[in-house]
Amino acid sequence: MTSAKQPARLLIKIYQLFHISCAFLYCALLVRWMILIPLTSRKFLPGGIHTFLCSLMVYSAIGNMLLWLKTRGLGLSIFNRHNLKNVNLLYLVAILHFYDDYEHSLVLKNTSYSLFIVALSLTQMYHHWCRIFKSTGSQDISRSWASKINTFVMLPCLYMSEFYLLLLNTEIDNFHNGPKTVLLNKAVLVIFIPLCLHLYKSFIYK
Repeated sequence: MTSAKQPARLLIKIYQLFHISCAFLYCALLVRWMILIPLTSRKFLPGGIHTFLCSLMVYSAIGNMLLWLKTRGLGLSIFNRHNLKNVNLLYLVAILHFYDDYEHSLVLKNTSYSLFIVALSLTQMYHHWCRIFKSTGSQDISRSWASKINTFVMLPCLYMSEFYLLLLNTEIDNFHNGPKTVLLNKAVLVIFIPLCLHLYKSFIYK
């Protein structure tokens, strides 16, 4: 009986450590942005933060998906808003990493890039915080001021800033975007707003 409980306890520990680490790392991302933006301005911001941002998005997205598969398994439930968010983060890294010239990328020298970092940091800190303390009553969470800021301020800012970054990425020529990549990016742009509105509605009325 004890040996059967050990894997479950280990999984709980991994779950807790993962969400704690993500919460602290997204907090570190926000602090890093707050330190860099007055020193470098948005023109040189990507050079000090973009690698960390991309690495963190990959870590949190893959970690979330692996935990979901371990605890829920494969099934239709895998296509929920949380996993769509994880796929979205990986997609963003794939098209916006600019691994060899991100310091000179015009897409990343935009106000929407800073807004995206701030909104992503705050929404993900809140998300992982709620995952750590998920035993708290849902009604208390839904009525909290943090939840209202997250729902009605940060999430819309995140969606709008990401959409603008994706739009800029299709409008500004760069050698990372081949013909097939451009078609994919434009297809994502077409479905982005309707999908975000659907997910946002499901989040509000969950």
